Amino acid sequence: GSGGCPAGLQECSGKCVATAVDAANCGSCGNACKQGEICSAGKCAVECLGGATLCGSECVDTGFNPHHCGACNTACGVGEVCSQGQCSVECLGGTTKCGQLCVDTKFDTANCGSCGNACTLGEVCSAGQCALECAGGTTKCAGGCVDTASNAAHCGICDNACGAGEVCSAGQCGLKCFGGTTKCGNGCVDSKTDPANCGGCGVACKPGEVCSAGQCALECSGGTTKCGSVCVSTENDPANCGAACRAPVAPPSAAATA
Repeated sequence: GSGGCPAGLQECSGKCVATAVDAANCGSCGNACKQGEICSAGKCAVECLGGATLCGSECVDTGFNPHHCGACNTACGVGEVCSQGQCSVECLGGTTKCGQLCVDTKFDTANCGSCGNACTLGEVCSAGQCALECAGGTTKCAGGCVDTASNAAHCGICDNACGAGEVCSAGQCGLKCFGGTTKCGNGCVDSKTDPANCGGCGVACKPGEVCSAGQCALECSGGTTKCGSVCVSTENDPANCGAACRAPVAPPSAAATA
């Protein structure tokens, strides 16, 4: 993190704060929101953005927040995590339990590839590796790699958040999904290949399984290839183009650039 703070927090006046949601330091230190505004995704606004929910004076993701799991003030018990809006002893949908949080180690800069493996300042977590640039057709937004075709907080371009009840489909905010995708929560997913919503919303595959043709299985079918926990077509997938799964190019070391 910045100034000795944990990853995701920034030092402001001697305190570690989350500038993504702190109304006194919204987006950057000292940038205070006006009366009646809240800080959401690093921006002052009158309502929460990107599918977040207002709980008190804070915008939270009730899908993964253990203090507001599924709804405001619904806290998970000791040893439980919040996964897809439900308190559970294990994480669902291909996420990993890191402390009290379920995170996607493919994109989480504080837990990149594994719990506690934080990327350095200026790096992003792409496909489970710390790098200087995003891979696989994803875009660097607010320090993370996102798919702007389906991310409601960064729809089409970074920081273009969809409104309440809208989803991001094919890079556009709307009330329904396009291109054969299905609306699950506030996101559009391909239920044929999404391990968190395999065959239907909330149908999560078990650890080690993939979602192939809408069914959880140990192997991919239909000519697709298993890359991590996802079945892809290496003929047209920009993240895994060619004969085998590919990882992003690692950044040059300090010794190499000296």
